[in-house]
Amino acid sequence: MTELPHEIGASVLFGLDGSFVASAQAYPLGAHRHWFELDSDGKLISRFEWEWQGGMLQSPDGSKVVYGVATDTATGRTALFVRDMVGPGRLLAPINGAPLRWLDANRVLVEAFDEVGVLHSIDTRTGADQIVFSPPPPPSIKADADNDFFFVSGDLRWAVFTRWNAAANVLRQDLFDVERRSYVPGVTLPTKPIALAPMGDVALWLDGNQLRAMHLCDRRAVTIGTVATATDIVNSRWSADGRFASFSFGSTNEETGPERVTFVDLQQGAIAEIDKPWGFVRQWSPDGRFVVLSRAGFHGPSSKLARFEFK
Repeated sequence: MTELPHEIGASVLFGLDGSFVASAQAYPLGAHRHWFELDSDGKLISRFEWEWQGGMLQSPDGSKVVYGVATDTATGRTALFVRDMVGPGRLLAPINGAPLRWLDANRVLVEAFDEVGVLHSIDTRTGADQIVFSPPPPPSIKADADNDFFFVSGDLRWAVFTRWNAAANVLRQDLFDVERRSYVPGVTLPTKPIALAPMGDVALWLDGNQLRAMHLCDRRAVTIGTVATATDIVNSRWSADGRFASFSFGSTNEETGPERVTFVDLQQGAIAEIDKPWGFVRQWSPDGRFVVLSRAGFHGPSSKLARFEFK
């Protein structure tokens, strides 16, 4: 990674209005509405106001962005809007929710705030709204202090049911077949944090210092390589095409970055690690050539841009 001179905030978009990058700070209150655009050298091009709230997600091809806009200040309800990189925004769907990831170039996956665990697919061309996942009953009754959650695969074909206790220890993970609406019998998933790719059905996890991967369809686990620290995957982020994944080790603050960041190239089946980077990878550019590095701060993440090249 090569750090760039661009001064950016917590919200970052690539290619907006022909700029190299557009950004807004998270602090002080209301700063997220004050945007600025930078050229490839980091010089200021323009400033503008943009009213948005709740979530913002750029498409894998970089051509558009879906974001929330407040529709009722009393209740905090939002609606989803969409805009091209060189055009104005328009109402996409009146759903009160946040965009999670893109399913393809035109459909975005949305979590509805009013329906716990329910996921919608919204077509950005027509606004068509389709429910693609509703949480089934858990495989067993949980204790009062336990928490349950479903993580859905990139192809929406599978969901990983995870239960953890009050100490954040994973107690069990089960594989759910979304199409058949049933848990897959006889399948034991590791009780380790699993990172699911945004495309397809690839799952990653750490078994000690061994990075393991498998397709959920056949569950034939393979070892990609060895990492320097035997721990769990945290702060995992994927490139838009699902080729690269990154995760970091160690906590961050305004003065220090993580101990190490790991990059995985699923296409080559290779691993690369960087010791003491400035920050963990919080966001990838649509083309995978740049990353947003971040550290935890008092009022939101501190961020830098870096050029990424896997060798």
